[in-house]
Amino acid sequence: MIQSMAKINIGPVRAFNVMRTIFGGFEEVGVSKNDCKNFKREINLFINEYDAEMMVGNLMKKKEHLPDFSCEYFTDEENCLVGLFWSDGESKRNYQVFGDIMSFDATYRSNRYSMVFVPFTGIDNHNNNVSFGAALLASETAETYKWLLRCFLKAFGKQPDVVVTDQDPAMKKAIEEVFSGSRHRLCMWHVMHKLSTKVGVTLCNTIDFKQRICDIVWTDSLSPSEFEVGWHSVIQDFDLSDNNWLGDIYDMRESWIPAYYRDELMSGLMRTTSRSESENHFFGQVCNVRSTLLEFLTHFESAIESQRHNQRKNDHDTRYTRPQLKTDFVLEKQASQIYTKTLFLDVQVEIVGYVST
Repeated sequence: MIQSMAKINIGPVRAFNVMRTIFGGFEEVGVSKNDCKNFKREINLFINEYDAEMMVGNLMKKKEHLPDFSCEYFTDEENCLVGLFWSDGESKRNYQVFGDIMSFDATYRSNRYSMVFVPFTGIDNHNNNVSFGAALLASETAETYKWLLRCFLKAFGKQPDVVVTDQDPAMKKAIEEVFSGSRHRLCMWHVMHKLSTKVGVTLCNTIDFKQRICDIVWTDSLSPSEFEVGWHSVIQDFDLSDNNWLGDIYDMRESWIPAYYRDELMSGLMRTTSRSESENHFFGQVCNVRSTLLEFLTHFESAIESQRHNQRKNDHDTRYTRPQLKTDFVLEKQASQIYTKTLFLDVQVEIVGYVST
């Protein structure tokens, strides 16, 4: 029971409490809370000595026996694990369909060795995140990222049209060399997430400032010249001309402001706040700085299983249920037959708003 619950990141104490509730009391569990903690500790003590070896062995065995499973790794001079990449057949099929645009993130410290978890994420036809592959890296250098992106190309056979990352210079250098055919964009959420620390919490809590800067940043309806006029107006009105950070992000505006890439198909889908927030929440569930590598892999596989279950459920709902129409407008009926159910509900809001005006 303890091991089963560990697959979904439930520790021994919480596992004991669940068993106590299910079985009807402390006496019915058969062990104490400390017994559960000691059991888990003994397992981890055994794993610690062979942790990386067991994880790599697990993935390489899948590569040997499962069609389309990819796994690559490399070690340093002392035979310590430095980089590990893996992806399965379903991830590759998802990439073939949804791989136009891909988020490439490295913000998660996922285990007790401080190896960085790097997920490759896209968007499916239900506007939900879909995972293409994952990696663990011991260092975040340009050379390490180059190795990782070459592994990705070897597994998938083609570059994405658009790659979205944070402002990591090592990532930027690797993408320029290995993904030379991809358009590199910065994630708006990662940029704007720093706003309060860079300009001050007091100013960010000012409704007028927040509304005005969001109106020019979180939209693709403005032309580049309109954005620039709006930006300079905000800078002048709030006396921010001496803020170096705002000057820096303005200088690289063509890499993250929608006004400069609104004609790129699908790239706007990766700019929304909810996209990065939902991705952080999803992978935050599998990242635990106390986990062994083997535990992390178990958590990751459990999370991917949940993601794919939701994807199959959404596919089923789209095939076998019909959303309720709210107008007699023929365009709404046609949209309900073309879009997936999730996307149609967003389109329906626009249609209803148009008809009502």
